[in-house]
Amino acid sequence: MTFLADTHILIWALNQPTRLPETIRRCLEDTTSRCLYSPVSIWDMSTKYGLGKLTFMGHTPEAFMDALEASFFECLPLDGLTVATSYRLPRLHGDLFSRLLIWQAISAKVTLLSADTDTDQYVPLGLTVIH
Repeated sequence: MTFLADTHILIWALNQPTRLPETIRRCLEDTTSRCLYSPVSIWDMSTKYGLGKLTFMGHTPEAFMDALEASFFECLPLDGLTVATSYRLPRLHGDLFSRLLIWQAISAKVTLLSADTDTDQYVPLGLTVIH
């Protein structure tokens, strides 16, 4: 199975793994699965870091990126068509970054790993999500 970690799951997986829900931890530990991250999450982290809303335990987003590249996560590229068609996703969730991650997961036909239960609103639209 292929999973796309949302921003919180990505941060927790690398910085605070004890915060991961057990169901998601099992997905990440399954060596037969592919675990992906999106550039959208990096943009989300960098934006929130710049606004002072996010810290990386004294590190910068660049240091987080170094740790991410050394991890088991692979990048799911964000292509222009996915961005161009993102208008099709109803605005049921208030966060732009979350909506784009949801749309990317739907478009790539991968399962989103998220602690955000608001993502469940998109299940009827094709999203597969694990909390």
